[in-house]
Amino acid sequence: MRKKIIALIAMAGCIASTSTSAIADDPDYAHTTLTGDWNGARQRLYDHGVDIGLDYLGEFAHNTSGGIRNTDAYADQIHLHAAFDFEKLWGWTGGSLHMDINNRNGSQIDAKAHLGTLLESQEIYGGGNVTRLTRFYLEQALWNGLVDLKFGRMDIGVDFFPFACDYQNLNFCGALPGWISKGVNAWPLAQTGGVIAINPSSAWSIKFGGFEVNPNNASTSQGLKLSVPGPNTGTLMLAELDWRTNLGDAQGALPGVWRIGGWRNTARYSNVFYSVDGAQQLLGSDAPILQSSVSGSYFMGQQQITRGLSVFGNIVQADPHTDLIDQMISIGLLYDGPLASRPDDRLGLAIGRDRVSGRVASAQRLLNAAGAGPVPVQGYEYIAELNYQFQLWHGLALMPNVQYIRHPGGSNANRDATVFGLRTVVKF
Repeated sequence: MRKKIIALIAMAGCIASTSTSAIADDPDYAHTTLTGDWNGARQRLYDHGVDIGLDYLGEFAHNTSGGIRNTDAYADQIHLHAAFDFEKLWGWTGGSLHMDINNRNGSQIDAKAHLGTLLESQEIYGGGNVTRLTRFYLEQALWNGLVDLKFGRMDIGVDFFPFACDYQNLNFCGALPGWISKGVNAWPLAQTGGVIAINPSSAWSIKFGGFEVNPNNASTSQGLKLSVPGPNTGTLMLAELDWRTNLGDAQGALPGVWRIGGWRNTARYSNVFYSVDGAQQLLGSDAPILQSSVSGSYFMGQQQITRGLSVFGNIVQADPHTDLIDQMISIGLLYDGPLASRPDDRLGLAIGRDRVSGRVASAQRLLNAAGAGPVPVQGYEYIAELNYQFQLWHGLALMPNVQYIRHPGGSNANRDATVFGLRTVVKF
């Protein structure tokens, strides 16, 4: 798989040599990447319309309690991205092409140690050990940015719930609805669809998206394919309202962003009540009960409150009829430059709670009352993570972290877990 990545990097380099890149706000390659500005060549490429980059992210995890054994795991990702600005390349005003390719490998601590967690302690694990085309879409800005259109293959995090990954636990990373709701694909999985964003001012925007729902999006055989085999089972529709704030004054900006959104998926999925082992047999039915649609909503806010300190809060409400986890809540803070001698370091602290659908718990109680148990009744899983990112050099950072998971899987039948981690980030 890594040979494919190397070949694609070489191909991107050939493209860049004949044309060039774009789409980033005046990138500072010399101070943000390990390989720098390539003696000025990288900036020249950008000025002509081509912006290419390569980064590596690896996450080590060691379980010291919980599960059935103490063990280690390591997972990583190689990520190639490119953007092509059509206005700089050919004079096509407002047009651009975006491409992201990911190669993932490694093992998962939750599975190796049998922690029983609802979500992963290594956010970079997932989607299979395979090379995937995560983004390949066209973008067109109209009327000086009043309207922005996108169409192609992409994950929902391009526009909806675009939350950064500054933690190692998946609860505090990326497009959270994609981790818990069926038919909503988040990084590194892609869906075919389009998005329209309307930006009436610098403070407000509203977005609408429509995507095909196809179970084969998650298949490891999908790989670098643009087309998805098999029939589409429904349509995923999303909407989001964004409000950008600035609490600062002339002395310094304190930006923030607040988002409220929701989704509806017209595909049909099994009711989680009957997915509990033994529930269907107990009720005398062998036929799965299918829900006609899946829906959910979310709220997220991120606000810088001092020069270095920012806070965030997320709430995701999924569908209790179809989704095992029907609610996620998380709050946290990020402190840039906590030490005067290390202005580029970052401290992170986050606390979260995942709730198992009450319908699952009802089925489990029913089984216990009928003498078919004992079955652990699932409820809430609690997660906390403390990390500190050392910026060692331009484009090179190490982030040691510790996670504590209480009631993994939402059940006190699983031992509480403490996981120590080390995250490596390299931007070439």
